[in-house]
Amino acid sequence: MYNLSDLKNLSVAIDITPLRGEKTGIGNYVHYTLKYLLSEYNDLQINGFSFGLHQFQKDSHEIVKKLHRNRHIPIPTRVLYKWWKHFNYPRIDYFLKDISILHFTNYYLPPIQNKNTVLSIYDLSFLTNPQWVSPQIINLFKPFILSSAQRATHIITCSKRSKKDIETLLGISSQKISVAYPGFDDTIFLPIDKEKAQNYLEKHYHISPPFILFVGTIEERKNITGLLNIYKKIHRQIPHKLVLIGKKGFYADEILLKIQQLECSDKIVYLNYIQDHTELKWFYNSADLFVFPSFDEGFGIPPLEAMACGCPTIVSNQGALPEVVGTRGITIDPQDIDSFAEIILNILSDKKKLNDMVSNSILQAKNFSWIKTAESHFKVYKELG
Repeated sequence: MYNLSDLKNLSVAIDITPLRGEKTGIGNYVHYTLKYLLSEYNDLQINGFSFGLHQFQKDSHEIVKKLHRNRHIPIPTRVLYKWWKHFNYPRIDYFLKDISILHFTNYYLPPIQNKNTVLSIYDLSFLTNPQWVSPQIINLFKPFILSSAQRATHIITCSKRSKKDIETLLGISSQKISVAYPGFDDTIFLPIDKEKAQNYLEKHYHISPPFILFVGTIEERKNITGLLNIYKKIHRQIPHKLVLIGKKGFYADEILLKIQQLECSDKIVYLNYIQDHTELKWFYNSADLFVFPSFDEGFGIPPLEAMACGCPTIVSNQGALPEVVGTRGITIDPQDIDSFAEIILNILSDKKKLNDMVSNSILQAKNFSWIKTAESHFKVYKELG
């Protein structure tokens, strides 16, 4: 716990709308950041506000109960966006008059006057690589992202790469942007006896070892086609299956059709989105290798979770992925299929190399934690307050 007696008058209201409805990556980030702000900073008055008609997710109820105060506007967000754009109504600062800082956690900053504001921008993939993003996402964020970023008192993002994009594409000063790396749940994603994990998968998912693992949305931005081409090149030389786990994203049907057309399709296992995220620990602990050849990432939670479980990890050298794996992981040009294939074969045939990667993965993951994420947020609040 932190003793912050000099901050008794500092209050922050955080947008907890991402804790309503279906759990998303942003919802997960807000959930854990809020959890550790509440547990570590007793003297910071933390309030919540939210919009929309969805209910809170079950695992967020206990966190929401601990808030000093919680305000909710039961109007769909798509309606609010239109009202804010055309009428500057409703005024959020009117509902939160006595709050020092308002923190909006999902890219958008509504009309606010006479308040310090914090805005979370996780990545700008809809600007950097629009060809891999659905038109709905582009149309949702692009019209207001520049104005929101310019009006915010401070911006929090989740990697140095995203910070650089915000500076370059939105013209925001570096001093106005802070990086708060995500963490992982270290009570869930940790090394488990490999044989135990493999037995669990055989019993519950009918998946037997050995296998190479990918976890992430099935979309072209993740370079799934490249991963399939890598596996096509090496599958005859290894006994490993390729296991893909993730919900369907942009152009997913075309990608899944490619799998069916491959001669090695019988060695490729696709599991749709696993609702219980904690189940992934069994896959990370069972896999011999985790491969993530994405073209662009604002951060990259799956590689971090894999490394936390001690799974040897290979990622692309794009986006923020080099920040995630550091010097203890392997990064490769996502376009270089031959190098990916060669390195995978070399690692899988070298037991000492595999064991070294297991140890290095666990060490690297320790650089990230949700407590550190909360601390980064608190430093911003303290500076503004």
